[in-house]
Amino acid sequence: MRSGTAPPTAIPPAREQPRQRRGARFVEIAAIAAHPDDSESWCAGTLAHAVDMGPTVRLLLVTSGDNGSSDPSATAQSVARQREQEARAAAALLGISEVAFLSHPDAAVEDTVTLRREVVATIRRWRPAVVFTHDPVHPNPPYTSHRDHRVVGRVALDAVYPLARDRLCFPDLEADGLAPHTVLEVWLFASDRPTNFVDIKTGFDRKIAARLEHKSQTADAAALRQAWRERFMTVGKDAGVELAE
Repeated sequence: MRSGTAPPTAIPPAREQPRQRRGARFVEIAAIAAHPDDSESWCAGTLAHAVDMGPTVRLLLVTSGDNGSSDPSATAQSVARQREQEARAAAALLGISEVAFLSHPDAAVEDTVTLRREVVATIRRWRPAVVFTHDPVHPNPPYTSHRDHRVVGRVALDAVYPLARDRLCFPDLEADGLAPHTVLEVWLFASDRPTNFVDIKTGFDRKIAARLEHKSQTADAAALRQAWRERFMTVGKDAGVELAE
Protein backbone atom coordinates (compact mmCIF):
# COMPACT_ATOMS: atom_id res chain seq x y z
CA MET A 1 0.00 0.00 0.00
CA ARG A 2 1.47 3.33 -1.06
CA SER A 3 0.80 6.76 0.40
CA GLY A 4 2.48 10.00 1.27
CA THR A 5 1.31 9.97 4.89
CA ALA A 6 0.04 7.26 7.20
CA PRO A 7 -3.59 6.51 8.07
CA PRO A 8 -4.69 5.40 11.54
CA THR A 9 -2.38 2.61 12.81
CA ALA A 10 -0.37 2.42 9.62
CA ILE A 11 3.02 0.81 10.04
CA PRO A 12 6.05 1.91 8.01
CA PRO A 13 8.17 -0.70 6.20
CA ALA A 14 10.37 -2.99 8.25
CA ARG A 15 13.53 -1.23 7.13
CA GLU A 16 12.28 1.83 9.05
CA GLN A 17 11.98 -0.07 12.33
CA PRO A 18 8.22 -0.83 12.39
CA ARG A 19 6.15 0.93 14.97
CA GLN A 20 2.52 1.93 15.36
CA ARG A 21 1.66 5.37 13.98
CA ARG A 22 -1.63 7.20 14.41
CA GLY A 23 -2.94 9.89 12.14
CA ALA A 24 -6.11 11.89 11.65
CA ARG A 25 -9.47 10.17 11.95
CA PHE A 26 -11.00 10.89 8.60
CA VAL A 27 -14.75 11.24 8.26
CA GLU A 28 -15.26 9.94 4.73
CA ILE A 29 -13.41 7.24 2.78
CA ALA A 30 -14.08 6.05 -0.78
CA ALA A 31 -12.59 2.90 -2.29
CA ILE A 32 -12.56 2.75 -6.10
CA ALA A 33 -11.96 -0.69 -7.58
CA ALA A 34 -12.32 -2.45 -10.90
CA HIS A 35 -14.13 -5.64 -9.87
CA PRO A 36 -16.50 -6.81 -7.12
CA ASP A 37 -13.90 -8.79 -5.13
CA ASP A 38 -10.88 -6.49 -5.59
CA SER A 39 -11.24 -4.61 -2.32
CA GLU A 40 -11.58 -7.87 -0.36
CA SER A 41 -8.36 -9.11 -1.91
CA TRP A 42 -6.29 -6.00 -1.26
CA CYS A 43 -7.66 -3.57 1.34
CA ALA A 44 -10.77 -4.93 3.10
CA GLY A 45 -8.95 -5.46 6.38
CA THR A 46 -7.87 -1.82 6.35
CA LEU A 47 -11.37 -0.65 5.46
CA ALA A 48 -12.89 -2.76 8.24
CA HIS A 49 -10.41 -1.23 10.68
CA ALA A 50 -11.32 2.25 9.44
CA VAL A 51 -15.03 1.55 9.93
CA ASP A 52 -14.30 0.52 13.53
CA MET A 53 -12.71 3.93 14.10
CA GLY A 54 -15.78 5.80 12.91
CA PRO A 55 -15.37 6.96 9.30
CA THR A 56 -18.03 6.32 6.68
CA VAL A 57 -16.65 4.04 3.96
CA ARG A 58 -18.18 3.73 0.49
CA LEU A 59 -17.21 1.54 -2.47
CA LEU A 60 -17.31 2.35 -6.18
CA LEU A 61 -16.98 -0.60 -8.59
CA VAL A 62 -16.25 0.29 -12.18
CA THR A 63 -17.35 -3.12 -13.52
CA SER A 64 -19.70 -5.78 -12.22
CA GLY A 65 -17.25 -8.57 -13.05
CA ASP A 66 -19.50 -9.87 -15.80
CA ASN A 67 -16.77 -12.05 -17.34
CA GLY A 68 -16.12 -13.86 -14.07
CA SER A 69 -17.62 -17.25 -14.81
CA SER A 70 -16.64 -20.48 -16.60
CA ASP A 71 -20.21 -21.80 -16.52
CA PRO A 72 -21.21 -22.51 -20.14
CA SER A 73 -24.82 -21.58 -19.38
CA ALA A 74 -23.96 -18.21 -17.82
CA THR A 75 -24.49 -14.88 -19.54
CA ALA A 76 -22.74 -11.60 -18.87
CA GLN A 77 -26.01 -10.20 -17.52
CA SER A 78 -26.63 -13.09 -15.11
CA VAL A 79 -23.04 -13.04 -13.87
CA ALA A 80 -23.18 -9.28 -13.31
CA ARG A 81 -26.40 -9.58 -11.30
CA GLN A 82 -24.95 -12.31 -9.10
CA ARG A 83 -21.68 -10.52 -8.54
CA GLU A 84 -23.40 -7.26 -7.64
CA GLN A 85 -25.45 -9.13 -5.03
CA GLU A 86 -22.26 -10.72 -3.68
CA ALA A 87 -20.53 -7.34 -3.52
CA ARG A 88 -23.38 -5.80 -1.53
CA ALA A 89 -23.40 -8.74 0.91
CA ALA A 90 -19.63 -8.50 1.37
CA ALA A 91 -19.81 -4.75 1.92
CA ALA A 92 -22.46 -5.19 4.58
CA LEU A 93 -20.17 -7.52 6.53
CA LEU A 94 -17.36 -4.97 6.38
CA GLY A 95 -19.59 -2.08 7.45
CA ILE A 96 -19.34 -0.29 4.11
CA SER A 97 -22.31 2.03 3.91
CA GLU A 98 -22.82 2.20 0.14
CA VAL A 99 -21.79 0.31 -3.01
CA ALA A 100 -22.16 1.89 -6.45
CA PHE A 101 -21.62 0.26 -9.84
CA LEU A 102 -20.64 2.01 -13.07
CA SER A 103 -21.31 -1.13 -15.17
CA HIS A 104 -18.39 -0.81 -17.56
CA PRO A 105 -17.55 -4.08 -19.35
CA ASP A 106 -15.29 -6.47 -17.48
CA ALA A 107 -11.80 -6.80 -19.02
CA ALA A 108 -12.56 -3.93 -21.39
CA VAL A 109 -12.34 -0.81 -19.21
CA GLU A 110 -10.98 2.16 -21.13
CA ASP A 111 -9.61 5.48 -19.90
CA THR A 112 -12.28 7.68 -21.47
CA VAL A 113 -13.78 11.08 -20.77
CA THR A 114 -17.04 9.30 -19.91
CA LEU A 115 -15.43 7.14 -17.23
CA ARG A 116 -13.42 10.04 -15.80
CA ARG A 117 -16.60 12.10 -15.59
CA GLU A 118 -18.45 9.28 -13.80
CA VAL A 119 -15.68 8.88 -11.24
CA VAL A 120 -15.43 12.65 -10.72
CA ALA A 121 -19.20 12.82 -10.20
CA THR A 122 -18.99 10.07 -7.57
CA ILE A 123 -16.11 11.77 -5.74
CA ARG A 124 -17.97 15.08 -5.71
CA ARG A 125 -21.14 13.36 -4.51
CA TRP A 126 -19.46 11.35 -1.72
CA ARG A 127 -16.83 14.01 -0.87
CA PRO A 128 -14.26 11.66 0.69
CA ALA A 129 -11.21 12.87 2.56
CA VAL A 130 -9.34 9.71 1.52
CA VAL A 131 -9.54 7.58 -1.63
CA PHE A 132 -8.28 4.00 -1.92
CA THR A 133 -7.58 2.62 -5.41
CA HIS A 134 -5.30 0.37 -7.48
CA ASP A 135 -1.65 1.28 -7.98
CA PRO A 136 -1.54 1.81 -11.77
CA VAL A 137 2.23 2.32 -12.03
CA HIS A 138 3.66 -0.46 -9.83
CA PRO A 139 0.89 -3.08 -9.81
CA ASN A 140 1.08 -6.34 -7.91
CA PRO A 141 1.69 -8.71 -9.55
CA PRO A 142 3.93 -6.85 -11.99
CA TYR A 143 3.61 -7.61 -15.70
CA THR A 144 0.60 -9.93 -15.24
CA SER A 145 -1.74 -7.61 -13.32
CA HIS A 146 -5.26 -7.22 -14.69
CA ARG A 147 -5.49 -4.42 -17.23
CA ASP A 148 -8.73 -3.15 -15.65
CA HIS A 149 -6.82 -2.61 -12.41
CA ARG A 150 -4.23 -0.42 -14.08
CA VAL A 151 -6.80 1.59 -16.02
CA VAL A 152 -9.09 2.14 -13.01
CA GLY A 153 -6.17 3.24 -10.84
CA ARG A 154 -5.07 5.78 -13.43
CA VAL A 155 -8.60 7.10 -13.94
CA ALA A 156 -9.16 7.39 -10.19
CA LEU A 157 -5.95 9.36 -9.72
CA ASP A 158 -6.82 11.71 -12.57
CA ALA A 159 -10.31 12.13 -11.15
CA VAL A 160 -8.92 13.06 -7.74
CA TYR A 161 -6.44 15.54 -9.20
CA PRO A 162 -7.18 17.79 -10.85
CA LEU A 163 -10.63 16.91 -12.19
CA ALA A 164 -12.70 16.65 -8.99
CA ARG A 165 -10.96 19.69 -7.51
CA ASP A 166 -11.16 22.18 -10.36
CA ARG A 167 -14.56 23.74 -10.94
CA LEU A 168 -14.02 24.33 -14.65
CA CYS A 169 -13.48 20.60 -15.19
CA PHE A 170 -16.87 19.12 -16.09
CA PRO A 171 -18.74 22.37 -15.29
CA ASP A 172 -22.05 20.63 -15.96
CA LEU A 173 -21.52 18.65 -12.76
CA GLU A 174 -21.35 21.85 -10.72
CA ALA A 175 -24.49 23.04 -12.46
CA ASP A 176 -26.15 19.80 -11.30
CA GLY A 177 -25.17 20.52 -7.70
CA LEU A 178 -21.92 18.52 -7.55
CA ALA A 179 -19.51 21.16 -6.30
CA PRO A 180 -15.72 20.74 -6.66
CA HIS A 181 -14.07 18.67 -3.96
CA THR A 182 -10.47 18.23 -2.79
CA VAL A 183 -9.38 14.75 -1.68
CA LEU A 184 -6.75 14.99 1.05
CA GLU A 185 -5.02 11.63 0.60
CA VAL A 186 -4.90 8.73 -1.84
CA TRP A 187 -3.89 5.21 -0.80
CA LEU A 188 -2.82 2.80 -3.54
CA PHE A 189 -3.40 -0.90 -2.93
CA ALA A 190 -2.17 -3.89 -4.97
CA SER A 191 1.26 -2.27 -5.20
CA ASP A 192 4.55 -4.12 -5.57
CA ARG A 193 6.33 -1.20 -3.89
CA PRO A 194 4.46 -0.67 -0.61
CA THR A 195 5.54 2.17 1.66
CA ASN A 196 3.11 1.50 4.52
CA PHE A 197 1.52 -1.50 6.18
CA VAL A 198 -1.68 -1.69 8.23
CA ASP A 199 -2.22 -4.18 11.05
CA ILE A 200 -5.44 -6.01 10.09
CA LYS A 201 -5.64 -8.57 12.90
CA THR A 202 -8.88 -7.12 14.26
CA GLY A 203 -10.52 -7.01 10.83
CA PHE A 204 -9.09 -10.17 9.32
CA ASP A 205 -12.04 -12.45 10.08
CA ARG A 206 -14.40 -9.93 8.47
CA LYS A 207 -12.08 -9.66 5.49
CA ILE A 208 -12.25 -13.42 4.97
CA ALA A 209 -16.00 -13.55 5.56
CA ALA A 210 -16.51 -10.76 3.05
CA ARG A 211 -14.37 -12.52 0.45
CA LEU A 212 -16.36 -15.72 0.94
CA GLU A 213 -19.57 -13.84 0.14
CA HIS A 214 -18.24 -13.87 -3.43
CA LYS A 215 -19.46 -17.43 -3.80
CA SER A 216 -19.25 -17.39 -7.58
CA GLN A 217 -15.51 -16.82 -7.27
CA THR A 218 -14.83 -19.39 -4.54
CA ALA A 219 -14.03 -23.00 -5.40
CA ASP A 220 -12.86 -24.09 -1.93
CA ALA A 221 -13.62 -21.89 1.07
CA ALA A 222 -11.34 -23.78 3.46
CA ALA A 223 -8.41 -23.60 1.07
CA LEU A 224 -8.97 -19.88 0.58
CA ARG A 225 -9.02 -19.23 4.34
CA GLN A 226 -5.72 -21.07 4.77
CA ALA A 227 -4.06 -19.48 1.75
CA TRP A 228 -5.11 -15.97 2.73
CA ARG A 229 -3.96 -16.39 6.33
CA GLU A 230 -0.56 -17.46 5.04
CA ARG A 231 -0.53 -14.63 2.50
CA PHE A 232 -1.25 -11.88 5.00
CA MET A 233 1.01 -13.39 7.65
CA THR A 234 3.80 -13.09 5.09
CA VAL A 235 2.91 -9.43 4.58
CA GLY A 236 2.78 -8.99 8.34
CA LYS A 237 6.34 -10.23 8.76
CA ASP A 238 7.57 -7.18 6.86
CA ALA A 239 5.76 -4.94 9.33
CA GLY A 240 6.46 -6.87 12.52
CA VAL A 241 2.83 -7.82 13.16
CA GLU A 242 0.82 -11.02 12.80
CA LEU A 243 -1.37 -9.99 9.85
CA ALA A 244 -1.06 -6.95 7.60
CA GLU A 245 -2.09 -5.34 4.32
